[in-house]
Amino acid sequence: MRPQKPMPTPTSGSDNHAHRAAPPAAGGSSRPARRFFRALLVAVLVCLAINLAIGAAIALQRPEYLRDYRLAADPDGPDYVRLGRNLLLHGEYSRSRSEPFVPDALRTPGYPAVAGALEIVGGAAALYAANVLFQAGAVALLYCFVRQMAGGWAACWASLFMASDLALAIENFAPMSEPLFLILMLASLALLFPVLLGNLPAGTGRGRLWAGSFILGLTILTRPAALYLCGILAAACFVLGLRDRNRGFRKALAAAAVLLVVPLLPGALWAARNAAVLSLPKMTYVDANNLVYYWGAGAYQIRHGVSVDEARQMIAREFNLVSVVEVQNPQTSGKSQAEIDRQLRSAVWGVVSKYPGDLLLASVLGVAKASFSHATGELAQLVGRPWVAPGTGNLLFNPGEAWNRLRQNGPALSAAFFWQVAHVLVVTLGALLGMILMLRSRRLRPAAVILLVVLGYFYATTALFGLEAYWRCRVPEIPFLEALAGVAIARLSGGGTEQGAGRREQGAGGRI
Repeated sequence: MRPQKPMPTPTSGSDNHAHRAAPPAAGGSSRPARRFFRALLVAVLVCLAINLAIGAAIALQRPEYLRDYRLAADPDGPDYVRLGRNLLLHGEYSRSRSEPFVPDALRTPGYPAVAGALEIVGGAAALYAANVLFQAGAVALLYCFVRQMAGGWAACWASLFMASDLALAIENFAPMSEPLFLILMLASLALLFPVLLGNLPAGTGRGRLWAGSFILGLTILTRPAALYLCGILAAACFVLGLRDRNRGFRKALAAAAVLLVVPLLPGALWAARNAAVLSLPKMTYVDANNLVYYWGAGAYQIRHGVSVDEARQMIAREFNLVSVVEVQNPQTSGKSQAEIDRQLRSAVWGVVSKYPGDLLLASVLGVAKASFSHATGELAQLVGRPWVAPGTGNLLFNPGEAWNRLRQNGPALSAAFFWQVAHVLVVTLGALLGMILMLRSRRLRPAAVILLVVLGYFYATTALFGLEAYWRCRVPEIPFLEALAGVAIARLSGGGTEQGAGRREQGAGGRI
């Protein structure tokens, strides 16, 4: 036998190399990593292919739409771009088409600044192309978020669900804030969730905490619907930090304070601008508008059997308010935006407390409508085609009539309709199962509870749109539903859900 060579004794200068992991053996851990990467690449390519097909259809059937952002159906879209253009070209945050520029406080500047810059540089086509890239980035970030929480196979399925979400792809071809909001929110969560759950090597969490908190602040400035998300995450950070015996009360409190304060700073600066320019120390007054003229109006619609316009007129007369059109276009009202905000807030309790039973029913119906509605009508508008809706009542009780109406739209739009309905059903049912599986898992239960609270919060914001809620109102919920559906499919297909979350025990106590 040959004498064995003695093992070298590591010196003090080589300690960092003494514990270096050996390279993976053939067929070892590198193989599933490559497989997961290929699955993510497929999801991104699916996302880009769907968007390319929609863009090509628009270019063939309505090419002028790709050159003029003002052709967007929702008036909010052109307003976003005009706000950004005026800010960058004239230094005025205003929707006015010419001087004098009336300052605006209804919309926060996160998305308008980006949309205005893109439109100035490359026109409407550049704006829509950026939205497509935002969705592709959101697909990759959802993968990162879910893999850190529940493992590779769950992440692969979740990213594929988002990539194949036709409603999100359709929204990319409108100058709206949802694509930017999603990529920012998922970037912050991909950074923050491992910090909250302790799935990091010791001492590596502080940078992620600060970076994720700052990006969350940009998310709030893009869509204030995310405002209370920082409070939810801060509470989770504090509670889970107390459970970590390596941190204790002071470190848990400090981390929670970062998560609570840092995301609020960009919005606080914008509120200071509004206070200085308009005597309105708030980020926006759109919340008061929603409470009165959307949530409250839903109760009036049900109680009196009237349309939303009639309900809003009844509220305006009863509480001596400016109309909803004047709220959204304050320059036509003869009142300052601060005065409009005070009027609306003084009427909120009277409006929402008048018919509590009808308010609850309107909220439930609005959430149901938003959860299962689709964007096929918007797709038809993009390609310059009429859309004959099959009708929810017909789909449930008279499918023959629904089919006859659907056939009038042609095979492409009909296929888009069926794809979206099937996608929503699969994701929704999968999310329910995924939540049950995560709550039953001791290791995944903390993440499941956080997701459950976040989903509950966003569903509450959807309810505030009353009977006027539709598919765009559910966009903040989509990543979390698709994450949970990914967990369910991974478990049902034998991929498991805990291998990615449970392999980091060496990082216990390493949140901050």
